[in-house]
Amino acid sequence: MASVSIKLATSVTELNQIIELQRQNLRAYLSDAEKASQGFVIAQYSLPFLKSINEVSPAIILKTDEVVGYAIAVTNTQGSKHPLLSTMLSQFDKQTHHGVALAEEDYIVVGQLCVAKNFRAKGYVDQLYSFFKANYQSYSYCVTAIDSENYRSLAVHRRCGFKKIGTLTLGERPGEIVIWDWNNEHSPKP
Repeated sequence: MASVSIKLATSVTELNQIIELQRQNLRAYLSDAEKASQGFVIAQYSLPFLKSINEVSPAIILKTDEVVGYAIAVTNTQGSKHPLLSTMLSQFDKQTHHGVALAEEDYIVVGQLCVAKNFRAKGYVDQLYSFFKANYQSYSYCVTAIDSENYRSLAVHRRCGFKKIGTLTLGERPGEIVIWDWNNEHSPKP
């Protein structure tokens, strides 16, 4: 297997490769068996939108000669410009953590995380999240939402230190709101 590096996305080529990996793993394009065994992503982002996000909070990528994994970092301001992310953010802000409303806290959102099939179950999600935390450590929390039927993703996020704090609807599907408290939780091992 090719050598894998982890870094911030810096080029349009890398953003296009994120879009391609995203397309290959969209829920709408996978069989029920693939969704159950491999997980899936639900949001589809355009290149202009990814570029605008990346200017503020660059994505973390796993790269061989191309992108084989990514974690998209989204600020509240950038997320409000996308229909699905905006809905998620409004639901996140209604949640509390340790008795404090998230709307009053400074947090970063994982707008999507995906690893190519040939690179799964090798510890790369832990590496993505370790690098994510190191790059966005000025935030207290990392928050995301996961489709309730995406069992693989739910399990991986729990292993990485995320805890369920609420539920929401993603499109028309139920989902879980999960938080990684960077002040009080463990970090994935690189």
